[in-house]
Amino acid sequence: MEYKHIYGPVPSRRLGVSLGIDPVPLKVCSFNCVYCEVAKTTLLTTKRREYVPAEEILNELKDFLHNHKGPLDYITFSGSGEPTLNSKLGYMIDEIKKMTNVPVAVLTNSTLLYLRSVREEVEKADLVKCTLDAAEDKYLRRINQPAKEVTAEKILEGIRLLGEEYSGNILIEIMLVKGINDTEENYKQISKALDSIKADRIQINTVVRPPAFGFARPLSQKELEFAKNVIGHNAEIIKPFNRKTNAAYRTDVENAIIGSIKIRPQTIKDLSEGLGVHRDEILKYIELLESEGKIKEILLNGEKFYKYIEK
Repeated sequence: MEYKHIYGPVPSRRLGVSLGIDPVPLKVCSFNCVYCEVAKTTLLTTKRREYVPAEEILNELKDFLHNHKGPLDYITFSGSGEPTLNSKLGYMIDEIKKMTNVPVAVLTNSTLLYLRSVREEVEKADLVKCTLDAAEDKYLRRINQPAKEVTAEKILEGIRLLGEEYSGNILIEIMLVKGINDTEENYKQISKALDSIKADRIQINTVVRPPAFGFARPLSQKELEFAKNVIGHNAEIIKPFNRKTNAAYRTDVENAIIGSIKIRPQTIKDLSEGLGVHRDEILKYIELLESEGKIKEILLNGEKFYKYIEK
């Protein structure tokens, strides 16, 4: 079976060996984050509907689980946009729980958690990762560029209520971008907001993959340490991906990417279509190869291509 809506398993810095589920099309989201590695948002919305048929996703997953014999740490709703926009999210989690004992994770930008119906659905999962890049609208608009009805107040209320109601694991991720939300003011606002939020882990991240907006740049390790100290709450800085410690890492995928780029510079889309590998999986390897200096990003006619670096 050809899989259209599931991908991987991919090596995840947070979740180990993760099988991704993509429940919305590229790129349906309630945010248009400047750091997004997927693409700029084409449908900016908070309207929930069955963007991708639930039964198609479940049929693909059933086939995958029947044929896949390797380890899985999580089945993760993530992918091409905001997964809570799919109105059948809760139903799909229920059905997955009938198929397998593999834990389910939902990676959400937190915009719809203020709605009780959405919280009831994500609370069926074993882990929920919530985005919290800003605690006031000034910084929220800069970094996340949300749909007009989304406010920082709604996001904070949703995460707070989730913490009160949910018995699973809550992971909060704070993404920092140089010159956008990397101010002491923003860090203090986030720290104050976290005083009333229950979370199992708080992680600080910065740009590591090629973003849709080229001006989004990472913070240095020293700058990340400063943010960590101001935010407090036992926050941790996410460590870089390590191929040696992740069971989902595939040498064949890395070699295929390098082999393709050696022939000619290629875009993420070129690589995904040419190798038959989901773009989210390609991005994991691009991140690693770029950090190691094996490839570099170049702009051609306004598009991002990746070029092999001869040693």
